[in-house]
Amino acid sequence: MPRPSRFTTDDVLDAALRAVVENGRDATISMIADRMGGPVGSIYHRFGSREEILVRLWLRCIRRFQAGFIRAAEEQDDTFEALLACAVSIPRFCAEHPDEAVGLSLYRQELLLATLPSGALRDEVAELNIGVIDLMTRLARRQYPDAQDAVERVDLAIRVIPYGIVRGLLGRPIPALIEPAVIAAAKAVLSDETAATARWHPGAPAPTA
Repeated sequence: MPRPSRFTTDDVLDAALRAVVENGRDATISMIADRMGGPVGSIYHRFGSREEILVRLWLRCIRRFQAGFIRAAEEQDDTFEALLACAVSIPRFCAEHPDEAVGLSLYRQELLLATLPSGALRDEVAELNIGVIDLMTRLARRQYPDAQDAVERVDLAIRVIPYGIVRGLLGRPIPALIEPAVIAAAKAVLSDETAATARWHPGAPAPTA
């Protein structure tokens, strides 16, 4: 009977996150093993390559972010307030989870899909944003039932702009003024019925654009 593994998948990913925060995409298997406090063999027991570890780490960071993004909307009864809550959830996640915020920027979905071979991992990456896109679509249709650019406007207001504001600060303390700035920007886009339509595609991963 094989001996149970001493390290879990999350142990490896936690160590990989520490290595990425310190070394970026240059993090090596040896660095990960060192931060895990175990042998390299324990890593290869669960992952086939360094890239698989980094992709899995990125997926975990994105999913944890998305859980907060969706929960922020579900806690609001009013649609407009739900949209603002989604927007604010981005800087809050980055402030409360600075290491995972760094992990959000490891990959871009469309670029990753261009290089990953077919298989279960690629399928996970391809399907990553279905829940967030569905949420944004539902909120957009409720807030702007007659607007052709409803989804594009919501995507811009609650995902593209908030992440753009905070992206340069990933891994560092997030100033208190960021949240008011995100709210003001989101309100400006969501409230201006005469704004020129910007054709933003909501299929990009949130918030890795």
